Amino acid sequence: MPEEAVRETAATGEPPRGLASPEFFFLLQRIDRLDERLNMRLDQLDEKVSGEIKRLDGKIDAVEQKLTGKIDAVEQKLTGKIDAVDQKLTGKIDAVDQKLTGKIDAVEQKLTGKIDAVDQKLTGKIDAVEQKLTGKIDAVEQKLGERIDALENKLDGLKFWAVGMVVAIVVGFAGTIVTLVLR
Repeated sequence: MPEEAVRETAATGEPPRGLASPEFFFLLQRIDRLDERLNMRLDQLDEKVSGEIKRLDGKIDAVEQKLTGKIDAVEQKLTGKIDAVDQKLTGKIDAVDQKLTGKIDAVEQKLTGKIDAVDQKLTGKIDAVEQKLTGKIDAVEQKLGERIDALENKLDGLKFWAVGMVVAIVVGFAGTIVTLVLR
């Protein structure tokens, strides 16, 4: 086999066709070397980038741990301060609540006493007015009863008189009718 055929077979991995020129094989060899260099360079860059990423991940983890520690410390400090303020305010609120409750109870007792006194006073006055009015109403009722009785007696007399008149008229008319009928 000629040298060119061997090269062609080596470069392509296929049996020679006899169409490739020596320049083609030379270019194929150059391309293979460039491909190997490029792959080697890419591998080196990949290792370098991976190493940098790992290094940065380590730094990020260290910063994260440091910041987490600081945040925890600040949180504990603030929690302590908040608890102290909460206790202080709770104490003051309880003191104000007790003070106001005492004042409210005192005012309530005072007002209850005044209301009871006014209630008793008004109840007494209302009872006195009620008794007075009851007496006056009874007197007026008695007078009206006497007047009504007097009017009833007068009406009874008028009734008898009116009935007598009606009977007299009826008898007179009956007599006149009987006289007229008999004539």
